Amino acid sequence: MIRLLKADLYRVLRSKLTLIALLLAVGFPILTVLLYSGLKLIGGIAEDPALGSLFSANTIIGTVYSLSNNVGLVVPAFAGILVCLDYSNGTLRNKVIAGNRRSQIYLSHLTVSILFSVVIISVYALLMAGLALIFFPFTVDPAVDLGLEIFWFIMNGTLTFAFMATVSTLFAMIFRSTAPTIIFTIVFSIALYALTSVLMAIDLGNFKYAAYFIPTFSGNFFSLSSFGALGMFGQTAEASKWLMFAEGTASFFFFGAVNTVIGLYFFKKRDIR
Repeated sequence: MIRLLKADLYRVLRSKLTLIALLLAVGFPILTVLLYSGLKLIGGIAEDPALGSLFSANTIIGTVYSLSNNVGLVVPAFAGILVCLDYSNGTLRNKVIAGNRRSQIYLSHLTVSILFSVVIISVYALLMAGLALIFFPFTVDPAVDLGLEIFWFIMNGTLTFAFMATVSTLFAMIFRSTAPTIIFTIVFSIALYALTSVLMAIDLGNFKYAAYFIPTFSGNFFSLSSFGALGMFGQTAEASKWLMFAEGTASFFFFGAVNTVIGLYFFKKRDIR
């Protein structure tokens, strides 16, 4: 397993896709801050009550872990492509012929996909936060523990992309082709984000706590765009953020494990020789 993991890490580090992903992770924050700065210079926009809140570090930083924005869509897709490359260049077939167990091959790919996703999104988030704090004001509700808010925000965001790596690896191992892997990964990301956004806006009644078990649902509340997010929606008025964080974390691990089991099942059924 260690030998496979080292080989996969080396392959990913040498890949041009990794370089492209890093360039995007660096380029998008710069372009985003330049765009916001340019819009702010346009007379009256920043002072407009309906738009003024957009020009704050809170709002800009709050988008870094979104599955619907630029890098949020790119990272899971790239993680899937990197797995597919092993199919297209024959490396995966050689691994099987060499006697490596398929479970080890799959887990090695999954581990590298998770590491790739976490590193790229962390670079993006760090740079975006740094630039936003330099050029835009950052506001804090004095009644809120800023340290805990940042902890929840980073942990939920990181777990979101680790979870999405299990999704993209699953699709890559099932389809063994880049195009359907990209399409299904992006569609899944958008659908999941849309579902959780809709559920946040409606009164779920007795099911309000069960909804936090949906991956990314609880993560939507730790956005830093508003430190008063808890209570913005009726179904969360009495909820504990610790409960939301615990259930959200459990959901990422549980459904990530489900994705891994399903992916392993299909991978073991494939005729690769």
